[in-house]
Amino acid sequence: MMQIYQADVLIDGSGSEPQHNVEIFVNDNGVIQDVAPAGTKARPADAVVYANPGKTVLPGFIDVHVHLMFGEAGRSYRDVWANDSDGLMLLRGPRNAYLHLRAGVTTLRDAGAVRNVGFDLKRGAEAGYFLSPRMLVCGRPLTITGGHFWWCGQEADGVDGVRAAVRQLLKDGADFLKVMAGGPRPPETCASFSVEELAVAVAEIHQVGKKATAHCEAFESISRAADAGVDQIEHINFLRPGGSRVFDGAVADKILKKGIYISPTIQTGYREIERLQSKEDSLTPQKRRRLDVLLYKVETKLEFVRRFHEMGVPIVMGTDAISQFGDYALGLQLLHRAGLTPMELVVSATSLAAKAIGMEDKVGTVKPGMLADLVYVDGDPLADVAVLDRVRSVVLNGQLVVDKRFDDRSIDDIPPIPTGPFSILTNLSS
Repeated sequence: MMQIYQADVLIDGSGSEPQHNVEIFVNDNGVIQDVAPAGTKARPADAVVYANPGKTVLPGFIDVHVHLMFGEAGRSYRDVWANDSDGLMLLRGPRNAYLHLRAGVTTLRDAGAVRNVGFDLKRGAEAGYFLSPRMLVCGRPLTITGGHFWWCGQEADGVDGVRAAVRQLLKDGADFLKVMAGGPRPPETCASFSVEELAVAVAEIHQVGKKATAHCEAFESISRAADAGVDQIEHINFLRPGGSRVFDGAVADKILKKGIYISPTIQTGYREIERLQSKEDSLTPQKRRRLDVLLYKVETKLEFVRRFHEMGVPIVMGTDAISQFGDYALGLQLLHRAGLTPMELVVSATSLAAKAIGMEDKVGTVKPGMLADLVYVDGDPLADVAVLDRVRSVVLNGQLVVDKRFDDRSIDDIPPIPTGPFSILTNLSS
């Protein structure tokens, strides 16, 4: 049955000017068949038409960096992995995935989970056990012995050890490689793997057509990851011995010339800043120090993103969701503060992110041949980026999976329930 999604305004993710009063025709496979001015293309007699007047339609958002096993506000990730069972972390994943889906995220990359939790989450989502954004998973992040995220279970040392570890991850089902190129274990100001170790990891994942991304907080880890040819760098904190954060133009230029994407995960710690600032008059000395550290981190990150943006380095949207899911738009608002225009924000969250993760032929733009992932937002995000936090409906693979008008309806207002998984949502039209 043909699905037709009406859009008062369509921003298609390509960076082109918005289109007005269009209809998006979606076939039974969830693929966009056509995008046409309203009324110019004949509708099949049995087509289901969906409208949400006054909204702007965008491609489904992409989050290139999450951790579905976490998402426990008020708890550190160290507390979670040390005290929660694999089963509890697995159960938490579907909740976190759905919170992100309600925020408009239709594709996400899980950038590290303990043992087989990440792989099991993806298998469960694909089997239809729970409603979730489309997932890519790395499984266990690759780290040195005793390195950052060592407890996930994929430690490796030396060129041969790294090669064997990447091959094991591929055997287990990794969609991409996440390598911990630096701390916090060993100290976050230090790099971990050598350039040679990183290069063999990248070569192994590239030869099967998959991507490599690197966790880089220390300056030296950024430099080594760039030399090794990773596809994407996470965090880009430029940490130096002693704890200072100083941008390095030569390394940034290397990133630019190699076409490496950066995911600055700019929002990590920002909600904690807000909470601490709301109690600033009563903070203990320890919490005051914590606030100062977080403020320094976000201020320098804003500067780094601004400089990368001015250089033309591709910047993509990743939340590093650990403590909170569904807060996707905060990162976009902070990227805007760092200098990205509203249209650049949309591209960063859609078509550019799709290219970074190797899915640009499937998602990220609204055009014929692409999977029908759509987000309806309340207002014009090009006039006010806060609109990106006002998601009202979400379409995934051509099916309406979120419509927040349900939130305000009584049971008598809900349409009759047709058969099929999640079809109560696909039957809602106005």
